[in-house]
Amino acid sequence: MITISVVFDFDGSLATSFVGGLMFNGYIPKSKLEVARERFQSKTISLRVYQEEVFDGVSQTPAEMSQRAAIEADIRPLAHELCEQVRKTGGSVAVASAGLDFYIRPVLDRANLDQVDIHSGIVVSDPTNPPPFRYDYPSAGDACEGDWVTCKCKVINDLKDEVVDSEVIFIGDGTGADECAATNAADKVFARGRLLAYCKENEIPVTEFGDDFGPVLSYVENKTSANGAQ
Repeated sequence: MITISVVFDFDGSLATSFVGGLMFNGYIPKSKLEVARERFQSKTISLRVYQEEVFDGVSQTPAEMSQRAAIEADIRPLAHELCEQVRKTGGSVAVASAGLDFYIRPVLDRANLDQVDIHSGIVVSDPTNPPPFRYDYPSAGDACEGDWVTCKCKVINDLKDEVVDSEVIFIGDGTGADECAATNAADKVFARGRLLAYCKENEIPVTEFGDDFGPVLSYVENKTSANGAQ
């Protein structure tokens, strides 16, 4: 029997918005944000360095941003139902994000998704201290090209190694690490936005999802039902 696991991108995928942007927009001098953004877009710096430069310029502590994230951010509908279906049939659920833990965790906790494993950048300095922060990247790896904070291919491949004959679904919406995961690691891809366009352009099998996770939930239910799961 095939066991299905799911790996979510966070910003714009599991979450309905770019939560990282909610954390720094309006809380960093515009000139400083524009300089960092231009350096990233011109490929002068990596995503990891860009993110550090931006968050080291904000006017709030991680604790304050965590509180805002829990209030301002929303999880995409049917996420809870999807996670429950995966878990009750023996699979695992994880987030693989280029973002930071202090704004991901409170959003998942509020949505009663506290059992989801989080692979992301981590702020290891005191959450009550203002920037600059100290960072750690325990989910970085060399399976993906680029300094993307988290190696999403590694997260997917580790889940495959946990269970023989398992299938890992990747759900994403972006570029970079999302593209790498869809191309090189995932067994099944559900996408929207830039990742959907990328998969279509590169003839990577993909299923679109929209405002909710209905297509993913239906797929998992049908696949596990065919396996004889109840």
